[in-house]
Amino acid sequence: MFETEIMEFEAIDLVGYKHQGDYMNIGGVFEKLFIYGGSHGLLNANTRSIGLYYGDPQSTPIDELQSMACVTASSDDIPADSDAPEAMQIPAGKYATLLFKGSYAELEKPYSWLVGQWLPQSGHEAADFPPFEEYLNDPKETPPSELLTRIHCKLV
Repeated sequence: MFETEIMEFEAIDLVGYKHQGDYMNIGGVFEKLFIYGGSHGLLNANTRSIGLYYGDPQSTPIDELQSMACVTASSDDIPADSDAPEAMQIPAGKYATLLFKGSYAELEKPYSWLVGQWLPQSGHEAADFPPFEEYLNDPKETPPSELLTRIHCKLV
């Protein structure tokens, strides 16, 4: 069981790169994004790291899973070049959110609970927007058992 809150969000501007395949391999795409962002002045103390996940890994073949590694930034901040990340936006609205502490490899547990137990019993319905994760600490400096990930699910 995970403590779940309902929060209202303003729209969040993002830039990111797409990833196809095993969600556990998105780290390399984040590395590419941080290298690009660092060399183009996109990163600062307020930058947030966000991953969007478009398919259910329980029912989608691994090679068909699609995700996106993102950081908060405006599309106005992106120079026009062939390596530039794609701009997108998380829409404003109501979201169910929960905080998970632990290894990224264990994120399946809070997702299963959120979608399989909390959502059906909550009286709310998921909107047609992918769930996303906000990574609250640096996996290079934090032991896996201490990683903090906030999971968000847009509600109708």
